[in-house]
Amino acid sequence: MQQPMGFVNPTLPTHVCRLHKSLYGLKQTLRAWYTRLSDFLLSIDLRASKVNTSLFILIMNHDICYLLVYVDDILLTGNNSTLICCLISLLSSEFKLRDLGNVHYFFGIEVTPPSIWLILSQHKYALDIFSRASMSSCKHVDTLTFTSKIGLQTSDLYFNPTRYRQIVGALQYLTFTRPDICYTINKVCQFMHAFIESHWAAVKHILWFLKGTSSFGLHLSCGSSLSLHGFTNADCMGSIDDRKSTGGHIIFLDTTLISWKSDKQRTVARSSTEAEYKTFS
Repeated sequence: MQQPMGFVNPTLPTHVCRLHKSLYGLKQTLRAWYTRLSDFLLSIDLRASKVNTSLFILIMNHDICYLLVYVDDILLTGNNSTLICCLISLLSSEFKLRDLGNVHYFFGIEVTPPSIWLILSQHKYALDIFSRASMSSCKHVDTLTFTSKIGLQTSDLYFNPTRYRQIVGALQYLTFTRPDICYTINKVCQFMHAFIESHWAAVKHILWFLKGTSSFGLHLSCGSSLSLHGFTNADCMGSIDDRKSTGGHIIFLDTTLISWKSDKQRTVARSSTEAEYKTFS
C-alpha cells in the first residue's frame, strides 16, 4: 500500500491508512493486485501479451514459458522444466504461493495428464449446469436442434425469465471447449430480452445433447508442422426475423484447433455468394 499521489505526507512518507475492511472487499482490489503482480513479472524479464493482458511470456534463447493469470490463480507452462522451476522460485520469493503440481483443473476446465495429446473439457461444469436446471437425470439426444427457425413467433412467454437467463449465460462459458455448440448457443442468446416457451424448449434440447456429449472437448496434439488451415461457411438469410446471414470460421494449426467464431452478419446479403464473401473477409 502507498499514499496516493498528491496526498503524500512529507513527514511520514511511509505511513498509510489502516484498513478496516478486507482488501478483497474493495472495488480497486483487482486493479491493485494486477498492477502489483504485473510490475514484478515485468521486472524479471517477462513481457505482457498485446492480445491478452492476463498472459505473460518469457523467451530465453530457444526456451519459452507462458504464465496465465486469473485473479490470484496462476497457470505456468513451457518447454523447459528447469526454467519453470526457476520462475516458481522467483514468485515464491516475492509472494506467498503454493505449487499444486501438474494442472488438472483450471477455471472450470479439466485437463487430462500429458500424453500423446492434451484434452481440455468442461465435463464437471456441464454437470453443474444440469443440476442448476434440475435436469440431472434427463434423456440425451444425438443431434442439436435446428435452431434457425426459432424466431419471435406469437406464443406464451416463458414463466421463469431468471432461470432462462442463468442457464443460457452458463452455456456461453461452455463454448470455450465446445465450438460445435457455438452457433446454437448464439441463437438462443438472441432472445434474452424476450423469450417464449419454444425458446426454452430449444435450450432443453441443447441440454439433452450435452447430456450424452458432456465429456467432449478440445484435443491439442503435438506436431512439428506450423501450417495453418482455415475453413469458413455461411448460410444465406438464415434468420427469419431480419433475414441476416450467419457465418463462421475455424482455424487449425497443424491438427490442433486454435480459433473459431460464429456470428450474425451486420447487413443483409442479397445472395449466397455475398454471404460467403462477408464471412471470408
